[in-house]
Amino acid sequence: MERYKDNGICDFLKETCTDQNRDSEIRFFDTDKSLLVVADKRESKPLCLIIDDRVRKGGDPSVLSEEEKRYGNECFVLAKQAGLPLFWVRYVDREILQNDDEVYLWHSGSETSEMKRAPIRTLADLLNECGIRARLERRMPQKRKNDSLSSAFHIWQRECLWVGIFTDLDLIRMREGRVVELIELKRSYVPFSEWNPYNDDINNFAILSNFCELLGGVDFHIVFNAQLAGLPQGLDEKERIYYRRIEKKDKGVYYDKIDRLKLYQVERREHVYYYPLPYPVLLGVISIKDFLNYDMYRSFLAATYRDEFLLPEEGSGWED
Repeated sequence: MERYKDNGICDFLKETCTDQNRDSEIRFFDTDKSLLVVADKRESKPLCLIIDDRVRKGGDPSVLSEEEKRYGNECFVLAKQAGLPLFWVRYVDREILQNDDEVYLWHSGSETSEMKRAPIRTLADLLNECGIRARLERRMPQKRKNDSLSSAFHIWQRECLWVGIFTDLDLIRMREGRVVELIELKRSYVPFSEWNPYNDDINNFAILSNFCELLGGVDFHIVFNAQLAGLPQGLDEKERIYYRRIEKKDKGVYYDKIDRLKLYQVERREHVYYYPLPYPVLLGVISIKDFLNYDMYRSFLAATYRDEFLLPEEGSGWED
């Protein structure tokens, strides 16, 4: 459930999808916030949605900007479409949250739109009131070596809140006030032509696939972009916009190459074990321009979409 602070595709969307240019209809590219799906551990059945909302240091978490209000409304639309309760946890960004630390809370069953200031442990009570079994562990959250990309809420819920399993929603596409597509972002140093989804992600894909069913059977796609250790020599200046510089403490400087994207349709193979399992099928390679243009994107899907489940060609399915 780790959320990368910098992502080349999200950074590109922030620059191109302004209020004056929202043609892509892609949402949730603000990486200061995460919309999380909480699911039953055994069957990966979604139980609720939680907004993990980090406010920059010095900010006032009790005040919402117009963009933040829009984000909250879009999350509410998503929750309503899926028939799930929504909880919003908003706090000043920090390394660790403890049970008694105060945050701002709101949930879709509230009588008002105002957030209430309360200890974060109150979230367990709110979940139980909504019929979602939750238990609070009274212990001190510990930050681990691999938590550099995790939020304070992520660490707290992992250590102190027993409710289910969590996974991030990366991006969604909306049309006419409804969600029509869920998008999972992946990137790797593995060569672009060789990368395929990993078996280790099957639990996350199962949760998101089940969530898509609750949304009315909307599309679930995986979008992959390559990562490079450096810029290629002789790169045309006009193409630099598609090489997004990313700097990480553990990796140093690298580049997300986003001009070409690998697209997978996540299909559901029925009657595997006790419930359907997701299976990614490679649809092809698409330019980011066509991916963001809805008409071009639908034309691409119409030309490649499989009407019934087909086994992928060699090299286009799961990797170990």
